[in-house]
Amino acid sequence: MKFQRSPMETSQRLKQFLAKIKDLKKIPLIRACNQFPKLFTMGQLLILPLVLLVLGCSSCQQQQPAAQTAVTATTMEQASQELIHRILPDYADRFIVESMAKDSGRDAFELETKGDKIVLRGNDGVSIASAFNYWLNNYAHCSVSWNSNNLDIPKPFPLISSKVHKVSPHKYRYYFNYTTYTLIWWDWERWQKEIDWMALHGINLPLAVQGQNVVWDKVYKDLGFTKADMDKFFTGPSWFIWFWMGNMDGWGGPLPKSWMDGHEKLEKQILARERSLGMKPVLQGFTGHVPANFKQHFPNAKLRKTNWEGRFADTYILDPTDSMFTVIGKLFMQEQIKTYGTDHYYAADVFNEMVP
Repeated sequence: MKFQRSPMETSQRLKQFLAKIKDLKKIPLIRACNQFPKLFTMGQLLILPLVLLVLGCSSCQQQQPAAQTAVTATTMEQASQELIHRILPDYADRFIVESMAKDSGRDAFELETKGDKIVLRGNDGVSIASAFNYWLNNYAHCSVSWNSNNLDIPKPFPLISSKVHKVSPHKYRYYFNYTTYTLIWWDWERWQKEIDWMALHGINLPLAVQGQNVVWDKVYKDLGFTKADMDKFFTGPSWFIWFWMGNMDGWGGPLPKSWMDGHEKLEKQILARERSLGMKPVLQGFTGHVPANFKQHFPNAKLRKTNWEGRFADTYILDPTDSMFTVIGKLFMQEQIKTYGTDHYYAADVFNEMVP
């Protein structure tokens, strides 16, 4: 490939570049799990999100930081007890949390009375939280919702006359999409409430992409892109949804480094809490979205120019058949696993209201 640099700079850059991808020959295969039907909306072709799941990644397992992904039954029991305390602090001591095995390979929970306490059992934190929510809804006639909570626990404290055993018919319970407009502004306090709500309602596969900009930034800067290049690439926070989907570049930017650093920390908090409850967060997959001046760095790259219905400037997607797609995709996966660990599930949403 040809670089617009001096021969010495090129040689040094290639050595650094090859060193980074040396151990990445066995990158996980990204498979399309589900492509939704194509729809026509107001005369425009809309291709709905393509959700990608990555399974059985031995190289990812070798690279992932164990502390970020390995969760013990004790950790999940503790996380479940803490969830109960956040929701019903005055009654938290009336619940006993216990682990149990899956039911024929499926997630399950149980409830029963032991003395004056309620025993909540589940095969993970989400199952235990679901048992707690079942008690709230069906015995205390209370609820936890997005808008407000009804937590007026009746007296006497509701007990259970006979054991309840429930089995989930679904292995995966997915949640969120890229166009969840307000969550980019949530702080940790708000995220805690949402994760609690997710666990109470059985969610075990949540989209978790809030910290992805720092990964893009590190990868492209390692490839020789400058801060000025990235300032023109990243949008401001209000426009992240469309930036992540490849609709636009730079709108409302530049993005402060303090924002990226803050959301790297927030993403790690989100992932730690979700994993402590037994969830498998879905991280960002490499989409091929590149800065508009990509060819200045890699003149021979094969790019696809696309546009969001004439609303903004063109954006550029690296052609999947170009060898650089694999190279950058590997670097992206390596950096993301290094930063956030992995549960081997990834999502990509591109060509939103755009023609591929």
